[in-house]
Amino acid sequence: MKMLMTIFLTFFMSHAKSTPLLQMDRAFNALMELMPFMMKEDQFKDKKNEKIIELKIKELNEAFRLAGHDSLIKHDLFAPSYSLVTENLDQSFSAFKKNKKDYSLWIMKRTLSLCMDCHGRLPMNLTSSFQNGEQTVNTSKLKDPYEVGLAFLIVRRIVDAKDNFRRSIQDKIISKDSEGLILPFQQILLIETKIKKNPTSMISIIDDYIAKDNLPKDISLELRSWKKRLLIWSNEKAVTQKITTETQLKEFIQRRLLPLKTKDSFNDAFKVDLLLASGIISHYFFENQDSQSAPELSMWLGFIEKRLKKEDFMGSGDLFLKQCIRKYPHHPIAKECFKEYKESVLFDFTGSRGTEIPTEVNDELEELNKKILEKKK
Repeated sequence: MKMLMTIFLTFFMSHAKSTPLLQMDRAFNALMELMPFMMKEDQFKDKKNEKIIELKIKELNEAFRLAGHDSLIKHDLFAPSYSLVTENLDQSFSAFKKNKKDYSLWIMKRTLSLCMDCHGRLPMNLTSSFQNGEQTVNTSKLKDPYEVGLAFLIVRRIVDAKDNFRRSIQDKIISKDSEGLILPFQQILLIETKIKKNPTSMISIIDDYIAKDNLPKDISLELRSWKKRLLIWSNEKAVTQKITTETQLKEFIQRRLLPLKTKDSFNDAFKVDLLLASGIISHYFFENQDSQSAPELSMWLGFIEKRLKKEDFMGSGDLFLKQCIRKYPHHPIAKECFKEYKESVLFDFTGSRGTEIPTEVNDELEELNKKILEKKK
């Protein structure tokens, strides 16, 4: 009887542990089926593809929701992205069924970027949550090397991703097609900074490209602006020696992150600072899930992701800020999170006709502010 109970418990624990991974593999397979349609707008809108697209969005949505029981997904480092992904997929599925395909496609592309953003927070030695991605990446339907690079980046096959981004750059330079040329450069920058934390390697890559005569001037200028920031970070001790203590973390925040608040951190050159900082503090947070600095880490990830979002590095900055407020309403940093989030809302809903904040968003702002003002029980 005791032996039977042991076997049962072993099976149950193994099954419980593997279920989220199986769901994430199911999500990845659905995403790979969708990617060819997502990359070709006319294919996404073609009526003959409606059934397969609707089915795969539904499968993707269901798989993500079933994977939500994974304890790692509930961690402060990943919960905001997971929350935004599931919300996006609900909206995309609903929009597609209502024949609002432009909006559905826009949301699906945001979701693809979020997958890369979330997996970019993992330490370099870990695989993505798509455990079988290495076996299931089918690039036969993806014609553009940039698209193939994105597929490999999602499953953290970094070498393959970078090779394809470089091929995309080369193809565009040869064909003298400068439209979107900065995008593969940005993905290589993300790999070398946020994931690998290797500014020296990125400097070498930039030097290789700016030495060529056929690089468009605007691209060359942007790469040079990145290089200036990379040179500053090349001797950063948090890059060469991993942060392992709260004291080191606080010193890094004081020395590297606080100055970003007094600079134009939305400036293109500061992509370097934002990506490196995101990688450094994400990796510390991953290894120190119960860090006493969790509220500050949520605030800084919100600050960083909000700025990277502007530069096409899709992030969940606002959700990190809301997480900071809802989870730690009485921590001193909560007021700063609220200020940062409110500024984000004002920016998003201010246009030529002034500021028009939707009622639902305004109600949420009031709810968040009330949480901070409530007395601690």
